[in-house]
Amino acid sequence: MKKITLLLLMVCASLFFNKTMAQTGGYATMRVFDCNRAIGMGTGYIAAKIFIVYENSQTEEIALLPYTEKNEVENLKTINATINKLKDKGYFLITQYTTGDQGNLISDYTFLKQK
Repeated sequence: MKKITLLLLMVCASLFFNKTMAQTGGYATMRVFDCNRAIGMGTGYIAAKIFIVYENSQTEEIALLPYTEKNEVENLKTINATINKLKDKGYFLITQYTTGDQGNLISDYTFLKQK
């Protein structure tokens, strides 16, 4: 009886994981430079903006206002709208990481595409 139960459990788990794997469609990465000054990136500089790389290697760039107390809320609105736009396209946020300090933040977001 235990062997039959174990076998049925394994079959159900296999069907579940196969269905879950069939629903995924790649990852998108979003990097947010929310800075009050340009950040050195190799030999150039990057001002406040959002970069998105989709699973098919297409990219998108969205401008942000330079970081100030006055612009902080507007930039947050733009970042939030971008996250919601990705959700509407079928992406699910799975990780987020921020480094830096106030006025000089770099945030990375990873999204999983759901089919």
